[in-house]
Amino acid sequence: MSNLRLTPIRGSAKPTPLTGGRVTIGRNPDCTIPIIDERASRQHCMLQPDGKGAWLVRDLGSRNGTKVNEIKVSESPLKPGDVIKVGSHEFLVEKDRAGEGSPDDTDAEGSFHVGAGMKDIPAEVMNASLTASREVGWMFELREMLNAIPPKDAEPESVGIIDANGYPTDVLIGTSDGPNALRLLIQLASKARATDIHIEPKGELHHIRMRVDGDMVQIIEVAKRVGELIFGVVKAACQMVVAARDAMQDGHFSVVFPDRRVEYRVSFTPTVHGQKLVIRVLDSKWQPTSMADLGLLSYMYDRIQRMCQQESGMLLACGPTGSGKTTTLYNAIRTIDRTTRNVVTIEDPVEYQLDNVTQIPVDEHKGNTFGGLLRGVLRQDPDVILVGEVRDEETARTAMQAALTGHLVFSSVHAKESIAAVFRLLDLKVEPYLVGNSLDLIVAQRLVRVLCDNCKREVQVMPGQATRLGKWLGGKTYIYHSVGCAKCLRTGYRGRRALFELLDFTDELRDIVLHTPSIQAMKRVIEQGLFTTLAQFGWRLVAEGHTSLDEVDRVAGMG
Repeated sequence: MSNLRLTPIRGSAKPTPLTGGRVTIGRNPDCTIPIIDERASRQHCMLQPDGKGAWLVRDLGSRNGTKVNEIKVSESPLKPGDVIKVGSHEFLVEKDRAGEGSPDDTDAEGSFHVGAGMKDIPAEVMNASLTASREVGWMFELREMLNAIPPKDAEPESVGIIDANGYPTDVLIGTSDGPNALRLLIQLASKARATDIHIEPKGELHHIRMRVDGDMVQIIEVAKRVGELIFGVVKAACQMVVAARDAMQDGHFSVVFPDRRVEYRVSFTPTVHGQKLVIRVLDSKWQPTSMADLGLLSYMYDRIQRMCQQESGMLLACGPTGSGKTTTLYNAIRTIDRTTRNVVTIEDPVEYQLDNVTQIPVDEHKGNTFGGLLRGVLRQDPDVILVGEVRDEETARTAMQAALTGHLVFSSVHAKESIAAVFRLLDLKVEPYLVGNSLDLIVAQRLVRVLCDNCKREVQVMPGQATRLGKWLGGKTYIYHSVGCAKCLRTGYRGRRALFELLDFTDELRDIVLHTPSIQAMKRVIEQGLFTTLAQFGWRLVAEGHTSLDEVDRVAGMG
């Protein structure tokens, strides 16, 4: 067993030897090291042997987390020189010199050592020691995260940078902190399926987070010097002016992995502490590539397939930003024979490339708006048109007239549900006869996180839950809830699936829109046919063990 002790960095408390069993820290008087600190939990963290001759620290679900070398951890091995932070208290892990008869401040190997007389050590020496520990720790933490995500302990993907001008660059070559940190972050984002990387300065640290499955996840905190080196490498890849620290800067670069090329969009924004960097990851590896991959109910799948074979009509996808509308529309287009039909898309921006499709980006600075481009495209002999989003009256009216004049039109609109999409079009001052006669299908959707198979746990279904889930529960007496583990970055979820609501525009619905449009009148007609709400679709996934009821309620409401 390693001969270590825990010494408070401030105050006159005596060191605590790490021997034998566990050591607990918290506000509870029964803890081995009780502390008075409102920022700490009653049972905050625990130190214990790892069974291999060393010690590790484990957070006990504290409200503010446990940090090792300024990095928040759930569990971490310990070594001499590490600093554990609990609330506002800091403890130094050092070799226990009791009985060695050596009061010196260096150990036998010449390493810096702080004992009971540490208050006499100059502050600059102490700060230098803590900074060195912090800068060593970030690399270890990132590698541990990378190794924990399935497939576990797989060799990290090799990465090569293509700069903004389309040429290979050597900015990631070498083992210095800047290239090394960015390489690890790119590899981690790829393995964790992250869609965004956020690096934000906060005083002497840079906070790094990633958006995984739609939610922000705290990854690590690095020293200011390391964060600025990462910024420098990114700006070099984007061919940006490195010295422009007070301006908004946008750019892009690409990364070549062994099996694919991924685009990255970069945005620097000035903040009170310096520039913040956000990198958008456009990785198609985790995107569904066919209608069959979307997880639609059988009747929904069949109806959309029939829609894609029509010569004319309109399919409208609705939902908030980031709900997967574009992915659904792309997969609808993939079902079309694009060699015999002229397919054109108008997008803001073009995120993924489609074979045998003419893709046109919106650029309002050059006067290329959705409405203007759509009018131009109609003179290009199109068979199928995808309009990325209906934002205004001109775009809506032009798209619907195209659907009535022999074109198959796909588009999206921001609306809460399928019925609300109809009234959103009417709010844009589109004539009711255009709305009623052009629409064929409206697909509303949301994305819910999928439970991590490694850590999800069964819970008994409560009576109120059983009443809500009804027939979707299928007689089951249990459902699953999230827990959190290293494989899912402690979120309890890994991956996402879509909830769908399909509204087939029948003649009865057209009559309502043409004469006296109202939500209640439309609901009465819809309830007479085959219709599944977003919440009901989610309840089916809950019953099947794919997601939790809390997640469905968060995304689709109580239903």
